Amino acid sequence: MKFDNILVPVDFSEFSDKAVAYALYLAETHGSNLTLLHAVVLHQEDVEEEAHLLDYEELVKKKEAQIQRKMAGHNEQAGRRGVKINAVTVRGIFAADTILDYIDDHDFDLVVIGTHGRTGLNKWLHGSVAEKVVRVSPVPVLSIHQNVTEYRIGKILVPVDFSDYARQAVEAALGISRQFDARLEFLFVLEQDLHPAFYAGGVGSLFTIDAELKQRTTDRLREFVGYTGENAAYRVLEGRAFNEIVETASSEDCDLIVMATRGLTGLEHLLIGSTTERVVRFSTVPVLTVGRNKSFDDQ
Repeated sequence: MKFDNILVPVDFSEFSDKAVAYALYLAETHGSNLTLLHAVVLHQEDVEEEAHLLDYEELVKKKEAQIQRKMAGHNEQAGRRGVKINAVTVRGIFAADTILDYIDDHDFDLVVIGTHGRTGLNKWLHGSVAEKVVRVSPVPVLSIHQNVTEYRIGKILVPVDFSDYARQAVEAALGISRQFDARLEFLFVLEQDLHPAFYAGGVGSLFTIDAELKQRTTDRLREFVGYTGENAAYRVLEGRAFNEIVETASSEDCDLIVMATRGLTGLEHLLIGSTTERVVRFSTVPVLTVGRNKSFDDQ
């Protein structure tokens, strides 16, 4: 997977500062070109009290000047680490759409974005720019949680559901493993519910009903991945997929989760959501999501 050109959407919050720090780590490691993008969405900006006295164009220019001063701080930080950045501001109506349009118009290999981890009513009212970018972006997106403190890739968790989408995640993870000499943990989560009668009889696991199920599934997982390197392990669990993924990443001290996103939109997304989206929201481990429209190059 290439890291030549990296985009980091920034809003100067602690969340985006984490994303910038992680992107700088990648840029140092790979000599990447780094672009910081701020979407100027005036009705969502923290404008000053005299805003109502200014006409729209004057207000936008005033805000853009403030943004450039903030960008200078990131420039100084990058300069101390030998990384050059391109600071860009783009006007738009919706931040996520502005970011996605910018991605479409340029040749980026990766987007690194901070995630707020909103839930419940707050998420319903405000939405999440990061989640929409993850869901729709045609290039891989690396989501960085606010609690990330270490910047390294030594162990990668790769959840697999045997779909064609998952093959892209496997391909990306194998490439990153080679680049960082990282270990791999491939995971399949069986989500099939038991009939209540089994619980009444003291049976709480499909693996109890079918003693060979775990081994058969593990064999299928190995075959699907098609990788025989000694740095890989294979794990089969049962439960809710996003819970098991998040908990495994934490308990196994993984540095990165690599997953596929199916790009659900509209009513389908509203009703179903996605395992990937929930993992991005709740995982404190960085999550790399890969889409359907971008091939991977291991250069």
